[in-house]
Amino acid sequence: MKTNLFLVVLILVLRWSIFLAPIEAGEIDVDKSVSLIAKKLAAFDQSHADKTAFPNEAKGAEWSTVPAKDWVAGFYPGAMWYVYEFAERHHWADQTVWKQRADLWTTSMTQEQFNTSHHDLGFMMFDCFGHGYRLTREPRYKDVLLQSAKSLSSRFLSSVGMIRSWGKVTDMTNYRVIIDNMMNLELLMWAANNGGSAANDGSSADLAKIAISHANRAMVEFFRPDNSTYHVVEFDPTTGAVKRKRTSQGKADESCWSRGQTWAIYGFAYMYEATHDKKYLDQSIKAADYYLAHLPADHVPPADFNSDLTALEFKDSSAAAIATCAFFRISRVCDDAAVKARFSKAAIESLAAITSKPYFSDSADKASALVYQARNYHTDPNHRLTNTSLIWGDYYLMEALLAYDASKP
Repeated sequence: MKTNLFLVVLILVLRWSIFLAPIEAGEIDVDKSVSLIAKKLAAFDQSHADKTAFPNEAKGAEWSTVPAKDWVAGFYPGAMWYVYEFAERHHWADQTVWKQRADLWTTSMTQEQFNTSHHDLGFMMFDCFGHGYRLTREPRYKDVLLQSAKSLSSRFLSSVGMIRSWGKVTDMTNYRVIIDNMMNLELLMWAANNGGSAANDGSSADLAKIAISHANRAMVEFFRPDNSTYHVVEFDPTTGAVKRKRTSQGKADESCWSRGQTWAIYGFAYMYEATHDKKYLDQSIKAADYYLAHLPADHVPPADFNSDLTALEFKDSSAAAIATCAFFRISRVCDDAAVKARFSKAAIESLAAITSKPYFSDSADKASALVYQARNYHTDPNHRLTNTSLIWGDYYLMEALLAYDASKP
């Protein structure tokens, strides 16, 4: 009996050691993964004649949809641009079809260039028009991007030094900024370098000043001593003083919402790439080190790092996808060979995890390829906010796959 028990334990240990061993780059089948994502994206396009209703979230096979004004709307056309980029790079026969699809859905977002009601124009417009312009140099895409940057800049208030995330620009009682806003700075920096102008005085330089001011204050206000992040910081709009720091989509005000942490890693890595100011890279790496130090063995975080709910249903693989993109970016822009190698390894291990079961699904019962995502931390796995499909998960997974594909010899 003792011998049999020993053998059982030995077998289990060996199985788990194989599962938890570092994942090698050769195990990532990029073509297969992209092809599956493309199949799911195409299925939605073919079954939805209304090109003004964009995929959002799904508990099963059918996406709920949102209008163009919603912050998630740009991820679907953006993911199509990524498929087109891969298709062109690898000479797919239907690459022109993907370009046409991406253009059609992107064009449906055009009117949002004038949207000043929230801060998410970077997500909405740069993630589709930005890729469209990068890949085609179509002038009308550029025009939309420049107006989008001007609209976004109207939410900046100099007394606070940051872009208001939520609320009306006329509200002088409270000024709320969220860590996600770091992801919208790319639109401003790009526009500053491409003839754009700010809403206040028509200065292109002001767009860069706004982005830099926002990033600089985010470094001060959003990070705890251990380099975990707050989700929301509330300011007095008149004086710029901090009123409150809290977490809206995580477990508690002093907990660390995992996707918020990845927005910080990604956003500061981008700001280093745009400005070459090393303090941004240092901040990105500090945030990344916190993420990696608290990461479970399967490379996918819970919805909140302070959560004691460990089952798959409480994970957020979309946070892992964003982190993977950020790690590839750090590795690409960093000059330190040891740091470059460390984050290349982290990126590859993370990508291998989210392109494998249980996080990657070819099931027709799932709207997305990336599964076990969480919009918010929640204790009920059946709630719409958790254990779900999210369109941005597949978007960032596509970005990570393209980054990995480009890094191969």
